[in-house]
Amino acid sequence: MIVITRMKEITNMKATPGEAICVIEEFLPGNWVYEDDGIVRAAVVGKVIPDLRLRTVNLKPHVKIPQLPTKGDVVYGIVTVLHDELAIIKIFASESGRKYINPFTGTIHITQVQESYVKNFYEVLAVGDIIKAKVLNNSTPYSAAIKEQKLGVVMAYCTICGSPMRKHQSDTLKCSKCGNVEKRKLSVNYGNIKI
Repeated sequence: MIVITRMKEITNMKATPGEAICVIEEFLPGNWVYEDDGIVRAAVVGKVIPDLRLRTVNLKPHVKIPQLPTKGDVVYGIVTVLHDELAIIKIFASESGRKYINPFTGTIHITQVQESYVKNFYEVLAVGDIIKAKVLNNSTPYSAAIKEQKLGVVMAYCTICGSPMRKHQSDTLKCSKCGNVEKRKLSVNYGNIKI
């Protein structure tokens, strides 16, 4: 009877890190709690949830778990560095509309650009391009690919004057301000950024 009364007292109780919830004789520590000298304490800010069947006490955290890109996600990124065989991008949003507070670093290997041979990245991307890419792994730095038709550059700026570029042909862009023509690996959705 004492345990049931105690359970009613702590059910839905809010706890902060280090706060005492109960003693070890009442409930064993479960998720997001720990035992310290016979006292069960909260490890994070959250709501106390006792389990009478297992005789444990758990905490439902109130913290937001960060959203991370995962394998297979289609994401938007900006090209920050180009080398002959490697591009470095900053992933800032997912195709589903989720924006990342802090951008994640991603890399694209030259073999992940298109099926046909690409001599170097300067033929298909430029620093500052906004691209749509598919994530290939679950950890940083994220590997990405732009091989599919819907993937590739979705927005580009002229490397001479910095003005937005318009699609000229299937793989080229033309600057409406200075007339510069540049080649890129374009997404079929070029110009339609949905972030």
